[in-house]
Amino acid sequence: MMRKMKKVSVVVLVALMVLGTSTLAFGASVVLWGGESDKARISEVLDWADQRIGQLNQSKQDNAQKINDLTNQITQLKGQLTDKDNQIAAKQQEVNAKMVELQNKQNEVNQKNIDITALNTQIGQINGSITQLNDTINQLKSERNQYKVQVDTLNTQVTQLSTAKNESDEKLIKARQDMKELRDKADSLYNKYQ
Repeated sequence: MMRKMKKVSVVVLVALMVLGTSTLAFGASVVLWGGESDKARISEVLDWADQRIGQLNQSKQDNAQKINDLTNQITQLKGQLTDKDNQIAAKQQEVNAKMVELQNKQNEVNQKNIDITALNTQIGQINGSITQLNDTINQLKSERNQYKVQVDTLNTQVTQLSTAKNESDEKLIKARQDMKELRDKADSLYNKYQ
């Protein structure tokens, strides 16, 4: 009787170790049955424990396979994540290069704007000089017109004086001819009365 109780107690302890404390109530009932020399119940408990152990082993294998699958999936995802990180890093380098290029272009634009401002200032100065020169030219044209009027007036006076001189020259020539004729006549009369 004591030997059977020990055997049943060992079975109960094994079941408790395998199945956990959740089978404590069931194990207690087994002890009672064992105490009543119920071999069928003991055999049933052993069969049930074997089945439970098999289920736990299968569950363990299934969980191990799931863990292995998840580990592989995690490894693949980590690889994909690394690829994405590399792609992001490459794109970030492209963005950085474009930002540098953009800054260089902006600097060129700023320099061009400075040059344009300087050129506009020079253009304004040149336009001012042109305006001054045009004013000077207009003033010189006005003075030239005044001089032209004076020249035309003087030319008119010269023409008039030339005409008067020509008339005077003609009168002088005529007077000299008349004087010569008078002298010739006077000489002729003088010689005649000598």
